[in-house]
Amino acid sequence: MKSKYIFSIIAGLCLSLGSCDDFLDRKPLNIISDADVWANESSVLAYLAQMYDDVQMETNKSMGVGEGYVAHFTDESMRSYTWGVQHNPTFPDNFLNNYNDVYGQGYDDPWAYGKIRRVHEFMEKIPEASLSQTLKDRYMAEAYFLRAFEYFTMVKRFGGVPLIREAQQLTGDIDELKVPRSTEEEMWNFIAEDLDKAIAGLPETVTGAEQFRATKYAAYALKSRAMLYAGSIARYGQVQIGGLTGIPADKANAYFSLSLAAAEAIIGSGKYSLYDKTPDDRAANFQNLFMDQTMHEEAIFVKAYSADKGHSFDMMCNPEGIGTGWTGSACPTGELIEEYEYADGTPGALKISDADGKPIYYDHPEDLFAGKEPRFHATVLYPGCTFGGQLVEIRRGIIGSDGEKVSAVNTTARFEEDPSLTVGGRSGMYVGSTPTGFFLRKYIDPAMLTTASKDRSTSNFLVFRYGETLLNYAEAAVELGGPNDALPKLNAVRARAGVPPKTSVTMDDIRHERQVELAFENLRVWDLIRWRIYTKCATIRYSPLSCPGWTTGTANTCLKKRRGCKMRQKRF
Repeated sequence: MKSKYIFSIIAGLCLSLGSCDDFLDRKPLNIISDADVWANESSVLAYLAQMYDDVQMETNKSMGVGEGYVAHFTDESMRSYTWGVQHNPTFPDNFLNNYNDVYGQGYDDPWAYGKIRRVHEFMEKIPEASLSQTLKDRYMAEAYFLRAFEYFTMVKRFGGVPLIREAQQLTGDIDELKVPRSTEEEMWNFIAEDLDKAIAGLPETVTGAEQFRATKYAAYALKSRAMLYAGSIARYGQVQIGGLTGIPADKANAYFSLSLAAAEAIIGSGKYSLYDKTPDDRAANFQNLFMDQTMHEEAIFVKAYSADKGHSFDMMCNPEGIGTGWTGSACPTGELIEEYEYADGTPGALKISDADGKPIYYDHPEDLFAGKEPRFHATVLYPGCTFGGQLVEIRRGIIGSDGEKVSAVNTTARFEEDPSLTVGGRSGMYVGSTPTGFFLRKYIDPAMLTTASKDRSTSNFLVFRYGETLLNYAEAAVELGGPNDALPKLNAVRARAGVPPKTSVTMDDIRHERQVELAFENLRVWDLIRWRIYTKCATIRYSPLSCPGWTTGTANTCLKKRRGCKMRQKRF
């Protein structure tokens, strides 16, 4: 009886809609056929957009896991919480072994073969797509750029990996799909080849709705970075495991030459320059470089965000007491603070003791940082500065009139001698605020500091910018024995920053400049690894947690060094 009832409904529908065959043969509305995808420019663009979205560009916005960021695995920052792998002081020993804890869970997984397969399918279908030959050539060039980026993501982590050149098909024997690892040298060469193909087919400029797609200069920028990495591995690497990791030392100059040539192509194009819209305020200028949402003169390739595809970086990293949310998820270290020179070009060590070794007493916390170069003020929030028009009040506690120290434990506890003061200040040092005494300013938008802004921040991330290009050129030039060629490029970056020029340049100068200019752009960890000094770094945590003199009002400011980097390098 039930089957007759169902049949009668279908028959009724057939009568009302026309042919029953037409009704039963209709295509599902939520599935697009393969033929339809490649017959329509809009659907091809949608496929291409997914390929762009796939690539791990290592933005601050996308790499957070448990409110932790890659900067925690360097000497750049610490997080403010006592939970999570990034807080564990032994975790850097297992940085690479625990990689999925950092990059898994849906956050930019670096094992990219599923994504590479999408690129290969795109490459196979584009030649037969219903598009003009001009569009086909451009799309194919973008595919080469994206495939090179995917392999770059893996090779800098794992060395030689299986090189898959086309979409594999299972024909019954799964062993046919097993591809052995290529050598690391072969992989870097393949990346260079793909980028040369991309450069040949990509446009020089893009505008309007296309502004965040790759140009030939984005491909040059990736080539400059990738070949610099390869050259460093050849020069500084000591581990050679059958070629799967490591590159013969005699190949270093060839890679450095490729890096320099790619950077030179960008510089020589005249299409880019250092961001310099407010030269009278160098700190504001450097800060605005990262907050300006236009494709400005320094932006070569940008990862863009929007209200419906936003991020929570601002909410996670904002200063305690000013914003809401997690706060303090990337707190700059004392070591980084001291890397920033003073504006007169003198070394950046904080003046905490006089010539006789006696502690210096300051009337106000911010006085300790007076005279620091502009990039420091644009990158770091420190005790006594202002942010979004509000005071960043950071202290570990208060020393009473009897000499006793009262420790900060939360945001509300009042100082008994003067109840108008909270012991820790609005942003003070306790669990959940900052373990170092500093908060991050770079990339943080004061308008996006509330819990309500979670996943709603729209500030873009500069994947490749002209400042890095100049430093890539300078480094490659020094490595090739041409410090005189490097000096103008290094000094251009320093001039924009508002610090005096160098009269000569060494690799130490280059490494220092990269550390302060590119801080929190997620390049530091790879610089340390490619230079093979990750094991030798010594983190210095300035922490009033162990300081005999805390700061409040006219009380003394004292910061104490705590050394002991436990990071271990593993070539993976």
